[in-house]
Formats: sequence, structure tokens, C-alpha cells
Amino acid sequence: MELKWLDDYLALIETGSFSAAAEKRHVSQPAFSRRIQQLEEWLGVTLIDRSRKPLRFTPLATQHEVAFRSLVTHIYEFQATLRADAAHTPDMVLAAQHSLAACCLPSFIEELRAILPEQRFRIRSQNRDDGVALMLRGQADILMTYESRQTSSTIPTQLASSCTLREDALVLVASAKLCDSDDFMRPDRPLPLLCFPPESFFGQAVRTHALAELMHTRLVAVQYVSEFSLGLREMALIHQGAAWLPRTLIAHDLQQGTLRELRRSDEALQRLMAQFVANRNGDATTSHTGQA
Repeated sequence: MELKWLDDYLALIETGSFSAAAEKRHVSQPAFSRRIQQLEEWLGVTLIDRSRKPLRFTPLATQHEVAFRSLVTHIYEFQATLRADAAHTPDMVLAAQHSLAACCLPSFIEELRAILPEQRFRIRSQNRDDGVALMLRGQADILMTYESRQTSSTIPTQLASSCTLREDALVLVASAKLCDSDDFMRPDRPLPLLCFPPESFFGQAVRTHALAELMHTRLVAVQYVSEFSLGLREMALIHQGAAWLPRTLIAHDLQQGTLRELRRSDEALQRLMAQFVANRNGDATTSHTGQA
């Protein structure tokens, strides 16, 4: 099978005429017809109903028209990828904790692009433990993750260097609609909570520094559990409960008033650190302290 046969067939679909398609493909009509027949022979199916005029495609051909277009597109995309891989430097793999990948990674890549304009990047959005594992296995060049003052990275310093990007805080928030509800704010009613799993990094931070304090003053009822900050944010936005979320992730929501902060978290909880862990040889990719 030759790729030009598929291009011929797409030209026939677009023009609806053998003569017009042959002209578009810059070949004679007899040669064009032979190539369409060769494609049919290679596929082992009939694509053109030659018993009728004007030109009609068989039901099978019509049914799979989108697949033909997709196949040609994928072939050319694959060709372009191979050529790019041969001509450019290898991808730099950036692993990032899910919430950081959503809110901080784009600006960091923009800074890297200014330093390395020809570099290509491959993004791996992971939970924290999986991101650390990628770094330890040498499958990530840069890891972007949260650290707290009470916990240290499990990545040996001889494998990677680290630098602090900025400080972030987990804040307890709920939708404006819930905050305006009398039942939601009544201290004798359970506060619906959207929580991280207790074994997750954020889950451990909340339970260590904030949840016990909250439960001293308010009954709570866990409504939803997820390790994904973005998922908890979406649930909070549709009024399902209150959630501790990174301030950086919900900065726009707080500014717009769609989410409101219920109370200030414990001081220790507000000092969670977003850190970059650089590549394995310990060379920091950048020493810039950004505001991502």
C-alpha cells in the first residue's frame, strides 16, 4: 500500500469526481483510476459503486470515511514526529503534582523556554509519590512538588538539587452559595467536607495541622474523598461542601468570589512549600525563584 493512494482517495471524496480529483492530484485520469483500484485491491473491499453515475461511494466506504481521514492524519503526524525527533534535542521530562501542573507549571515552562528556546518538554502530571518515583528512576528531569517544613524530600541530595519556587497555603473554602446558607453556617449542623485521602500528602497535612482543631468547634461530615485537588475544587464549586485547597490553585475563584475562605488554617499548614527538584546529576535547571 502506498500513502499516495490514500491521498488520492481523500481527493476523490473532496471533489466527488474522478476527473477533478485527477487534476487536483496532477495525474492523468486513467492513472488516477488505476491507483484507486490498487487501493481497493489492497484493502480487499470495493469503495466505489461503478454501476451508477454520477460517482457514488459504497455504504462501507461512506461508513468509514472519518476513519480514512484520521488514518492519513495520523500517518503524517507520525512522520512529522519522527523528523522532529531526529532533528531536535530529546524531550525534557517535567513531572508535577496534579494541582501544580494546572496552576504553576505553565509559567515555569515559560521561564524555561526563555532560557532554553529550542528545548521540547514532556509533561507528566502525577500524584506526589508517583512523581518522586519517576525522579528516583531517572524518568523525570525536573520534579515540581509540594513540601512542608515538617517533611523533607525522599530524593537523596546526591541525585538531585532542589530550590523553592514560592510558598503556598491550604485554605478551607466553600462556594458563595453555601456560605450564604444559614444551615451551612450553623455550628450545631455538621459541616460537609470534601477531603483528601488520609494517606496522601495533603491529607496528612490537613489531619496533622487543621482537622482536629476544626472538629473541636464544629461537627463534620465527610461527603467526598479524592486525591485530586482539581476534583475537590470542582465539587466545592457545585456546592457539595467545604475543602482545604491550595491557595494558588483557587486564587481566581477567591478573586471572583465563587469560593470563599471559611477560616484561616493553622499557621504550620499555611507554610506548605512548592519546590522544584532538579535533574539527577544535581545541576539546577534554574536558580530563579519565580512566582508561578
